[in-house]
Amino acid sequence: MATTLSPKMAPEWGRGGSSGSGPGPSRWLWSGSLWVRGILLLLGGLRTSATSIPVSLSSALPCRHHVPSDTEVINKVHLKANHVVKRDVDEHLRIKTVYDKSIEELLHEKRSLVKNKLFPQAISYLEKTFQVRRPAGTILLSRQCATNQYLRKENDPHRYCTGECAEHTKCGPIIVPEEHLQQCRVCRGGKWPCGAVGVPDQEGVRDADFVLYVGALATERCSHENIISYAAYCQQEAKMDRPIAGYANLCPNMISTQPQEFIGMLSTVKHEIIHALGFSAGLFAFYRDKDGNPLTSRFADGLPLFNYSLGLYQWSDKVVQKVERLWDVRDNKIVPHTVYLLVTPRVVDEARKHFNCPILEGMELENQGGMGTELNHWEKRLLENEAMTGSHTQNRVLSRITLALMEDTGWYKANYSMAEKLDWGRGMGCDFVRKSCKFWIDQQKKKRQMLSPYCDTLRSNPLQLTCRQDQRAVAVCNLQKFPKPLPQEYQYFDELSGIPAEDLPHYGGSVEIADYCPFSQEFIWHVSGEYQRSSDCRILENQPDLFKNYGAEKYGPHSVCLIQKSAFVMENCERKQSYPDWGSGCYQVSCSPQGLKVWVQNTSYLCSRAGQVLFVSIHMNGWIHDGNLLCPSCWDFCELCPPETDPPAANLTRALPLDLCSRSSSLVVTLWLLLGNLFPLLAGCLLCVWH
Repeated sequence: MATTLSPKMAPEWGRGGSSGSGPGPSRWLWSGSLWVRGILLLLGGLRTSATSIPVSLSSALPCRHHVPSDTEVINKVHLKANHVVKRDVDEHLRIKTVYDKSIEELLHEKRSLVKNKLFPQAISYLEKTFQVRRPAGTILLSRQCATNQYLRKENDPHRYCTGECAEHTKCGPIIVPEEHLQQCRVCRGGKWPCGAVGVPDQEGVRDADFVLYVGALATERCSHENIISYAAYCQQEAKMDRPIAGYANLCPNMISTQPQEFIGMLSTVKHEIIHALGFSAGLFAFYRDKDGNPLTSRFADGLPLFNYSLGLYQWSDKVVQKVERLWDVRDNKIVPHTVYLLVTPRVVDEARKHFNCPILEGMELENQGGMGTELNHWEKRLLENEAMTGSHTQNRVLSRITLALMEDTGWYKANYSMAEKLDWGRGMGCDFVRKSCKFWIDQQKKKRQMLSPYCDTLRSNPLQLTCRQDQRAVAVCNLQKFPKPLPQEYQYFDELSGIPAEDLPHYGGSVEIADYCPFSQEFIWHVSGEYQRSSDCRILENQPDLFKNYGAEKYGPHSVCLIQKSAFVMENCERKQSYPDWGSGCYQVSCSPQGLKVWVQNTSYLCSRAGQVLFVSIHMNGWIHDGNLLCPSCWDFCELCPPETDPPAANLTRALPLDLCSRSSSLVVTLWLLLGNLFPLLAGCLLCVWH
């Protein structure tokens, strides 16, 4: 229920005496415009109450990247050299997008979104971000074999199917066009001599480093998993083992044309294409050093050892290492915690710089979420909103660490100017990156410092709102109670306000793959289960309705999340109310020579120092909005900031509150009409008293 603040709706009055024997006249003590409000309410003014809208944390199910089986991938694909002018060394990665007929069968609005906006934007970004180290020639893919059995001949780059070539060659679920395929080569009866049969080599794909087949097939994965899309590689070239073809399949029922959902879909598509280009546990064993030498030893056939229990080629400890951490948990216990670290040179260097931990051995890979999530993503606890973590919780960014991994494949060079800023974990030191979140939370409490990026506030009704760590979205702490006790290594709390000791093992963050560490997370408002809007401050479509905008918020590209020191109150002549869920809101900011300015409606408030309280009182849509905001640091949003100072005295006190009623000409007219109607009644009463 809403918190409704009841104004004084009647005049304060008292009855006094006078000297003499007769009763004296009454003395009325008017309280300004409150008398007007009282009269209006007595004449039928209604009180309304704000109700809290249900919210849900915006967390998708973990990405379960399907590492293709050895029968789904063709290795050692021979590519012919192009007899053309040598490419410029600074030329970008070239991705050729081929749309399957299933894309053409989508509704017009979805088809247009996919072909004209979603994939062009994702691919444009990736092409500018990466460059192939050793470009190959025209891409002409190998045909699949009908029985998945084939032979190779010494000094012959081609493979020969035993029996027949498959009728169709597929890349994932998508059929590869015939013009992209080499001639079928077979060994009849599985014996030599072997030779080429059927249609000769086709044209292939020129001027491309990677062919991406895009479909919108309603596959079994789409029906069984709540996913937008999935992707993988399907063929690797012979010289460097680099993937040269892959697919991305969109689940047709999950394609949304809602503008506010586009950023999330775009992030998902980038994420999936990066899996196909190189970030996949199935490709770790094929990574090479800066000189092009394999980081994992090979057999005579040029392939690494295949690990049948994992269903992929086994990498060496030059790529991934297993490490035991000492893990603090509740009741002052320390337990072993196994992690897998990606230890290639550039990744180690970037991870050490990001966390400010010079002894960090490598970057943790995900160790939870089951097959497809584990090992194929960064550890969510440490790189929460990095694009290549295992689930999309909020504001995905492609950081320097992922660009470093793509360089460490040995296949690409990275343009680090395209990396996006990752705030999570930045500069937080070795204790943050090498120990449990309980250790970090306890240490911060001892220092009386903020727990960020973690939190320990239970979700409640009404909600206690805060800001996401990067201050770009309204958020809530995702600490919650689970039906069963969490595994011992994820039990972090010795005490929680109002929670019995025996229940503490049930409490943790809602995101399993973040090791159940609680953190402040953006969320979604919904009505009757239907998506209404998200809490991302930068999305214009998230703007609240006019008469539900209690905090006078403004969503848009220049908006950030600010802490509310008190609940905002909306007031007009008839009503006075506040919203039950408060604590933060979205407001526009701008940088000036004087410092950071916060804009509420068309009024600017100068922040002279971080933590300064801004007293806000503005008139908007016939309502007065009163509340307090806390200034962030100017350096959080501006490149140049003046030295912090105490605010001028004028900013320390609240200005006289706006009085909508006393300034309203229509209400003045109404008042005089009321007085005119009441005058005969008052005159009659006075005559009765005097006589």
